[in-house]
Amino acid sequence: MESSDDRDLTHLLREWKAPGAPASLSARVFGERIPWWRWLFAGTIRVPVPVVVVVALLFSAWAYTRLPAAAPSAGPEPTVSLADFEPVRQLEPRVVGEFK
Repeated sequence: MESSDDRDLTHLLREWKAPGAPASLSARVFGERIPWWRWLFAGTIRVPVPVVVVVALLFSAWAYTRLPAAAPSAGPEPTVSLADFEPVRQLEPRVVGEFK
């Protein structure tokens, strides 16, 4: 058996409507809404560090494969011989600056 207080309370609870949320709640929870064109100048995109590292490695590998091949040389390089080497006849050292 239900008492009359319980019936009255149940009736009141069915009629009761919750008050609406304040207009400022959305801005406080989700942040200030900015236009999409303004976001293009000041917006950020958060990316995890491992994703950035993988993308950097892939880009580096791609760039390495795109390097031009070394051009073949026109002929053999000349050899250097010291057969015609002659020492300096007179060495005249010259001091350019002052040593302190």
